[in-house]
Amino acid sequence: MQQLQIEPSTETPRIVAYCRVSTNNQKEDGLSTETQKTMIMEKVREMGGKLVETFFVDDGKSGTNMNRPGLTALLARCSKGDVTHLVIQDTSRISRDTKDYLTIKAILGKYKIQLIALSGMQSFGEDPYSQFLDEIIASVNALHPRISGFKARQTCIEKFKAGFYPSEAPLGYKNIENKNPTGCYDKRVIIIDPDIAPFVIDAFKMYATRLHSVFSVRQFLHQKGVRGRFGRPLQFSVVHNMLRNRFYIGKMHWGGLTGDGKHTPLIDTRIFNIVQNILSEKGNYGIRQRKHDFLLRGIVFCNSCHRRYVAEYHYADKYKSGHGRLGMYRCGGLGKRGTGCKAKYITVENLEEQVRQEVKKLEFKPEFIEAVKRNVLKVYQSSIEKVKLAKKAAFNRRDAVEIKRDKLEEEMLNGNVTGDAFKRISQKLDAELLDIQKEIGEIDRIRTIDVNIVDEVIALTQNIVKAYDEADIEKKRAYLSFFFKEIRVEDKKIVDVVYKPVISVLKQTNMVILSTLLLPRLDSNQEPFDYTDP
Repeated sequence: MQQLQIEPSTETPRIVAYCRVSTNNQKEDGLSTETQKTMIMEKVREMGGKLVETFFVDDGKSGTNMNRPGLTALLARCSKGDVTHLVIQDTSRISRDTKDYLTIKAILGKYKIQLIALSGMQSFGEDPYSQFLDEIIASVNALHPRISGFKARQTCIEKFKAGFYPSEAPLGYKNIENKNPTGCYDKRVIIIDPDIAPFVIDAFKMYATRLHSVFSVRQFLHQKGVRGRFGRPLQFSVVHNMLRNRFYIGKMHWGGLTGDGKHTPLIDTRIFNIVQNILSEKGNYGIRQRKHDFLLRGIVFCNSCHRRYVAEYHYADKYKSGHGRLGMYRCGGLGKRGTGCKAKYITVENLEEQVRQEVKKLEFKPEFIEAVKRNVLKVYQSSIEKVKLAKKAAFNRRDAVEIKRDKLEEEMLNGNVTGDAFKRISQKLDAELLDIQKEIGEIDRIRTIDVNIVDEVIALTQNIVKAYDEADIEKKRAYLSFFFKEIRVEDKKIVDVVYKPVISVLKQTNMVILSTLLLPRLDSNQEPFDYTDP
């Protein structure tokens, strides 16, 4: 297509100029920024114009990414509306991405700025033919990095097949130039890092003993001087991924491929498998197990000093009924200097029976029981939907991170991301995936309200003390936390009971018979039940 001629203007062209090279080699061997500047200045003089700003330059920046400081500053300057022309050496200097190129052209068109390229194809005008030519130009400019990226990925795949890892070495290894390569795939190889590898080996052995957590292993590595990028402490996710990485037993995983590597294994397979079993076990148990599980923990308080009661076992041969031990509750301030508390010990059986008598005082009216049925069904339906939505949102976030990972690998293969940047970003993505996977696991473990739970709630309202007596310790604790805010004890007796603050709602509606006490009931939004809603 014959290029259209720029109409001569009586006004002095106000020009901005942009230069870019994508690699350090281009700075030295290719069309350097200095060469581009010289050619652009010749064009400015030919046009009889003047530069309104110094050159906007991006050194070592890929044209497939619009996030370039020089380009960003250029577009910001163009938005002032006093620029008439943008001069570049070639349209590929502006962008090598089809969509980005057309976007930049649209921005320039908005401010009526003509794009002048010293070489390559170029179009003028807003007619369909010019717009079609723009799309062709953009596609041609985008073809080169796509071909380069494809070739780079194919090279990496062949390198992987030959047994050489094509990316950054994990902790304990390092990438080096091979002084005696046997072919094109082993010019750069991975070897053991003698400064860090011993600590990585110790970290695996420590974790295999079951006496250490990922956190304590991380602390050990930090104490030994093992650091992450820029000398920062290793992230928790980095250590976790290290313990999961099969690279340490001679296996490789990259770009969806798996295979055996020619690098030297660092960890014995037996120890590695033990570590994997421990990690899997800890992933299945997110709740810390208590050594002793006492029913009234956290709900009983001393009426004298207002400290929380604690529980403990006393051991002696005389406690024959308890097989040598006796459970006791006591004030947490008892015996502490400055408290002056003289509260007495009380046996577990004694205090828990007193609490049961407080539960026994509770009785609901029929109207309240019907309201409970309606609202429990509402909570049931709502909880199911919330779990579904939460899981769907987690899957969406996981898919988004996977897409980011694919894009990152593509950018690395295209030469747009350095090895260090790839490793840093990849670690962040790994951490995100780990967090999301944990969240999905937690969602899977959620026990949504089912028919059995509904029956239990109905049974509770119809016969509170019977439901309480038949419940296990966790359900009993849930019932107590539902009924009571505090139970206050003095001289081995319950002297006061503080119910949840919203008990006044039920008191006003007279929905509970409770000797002289009343019971609150909330829906899933922590609001009082609507007793009139059919």
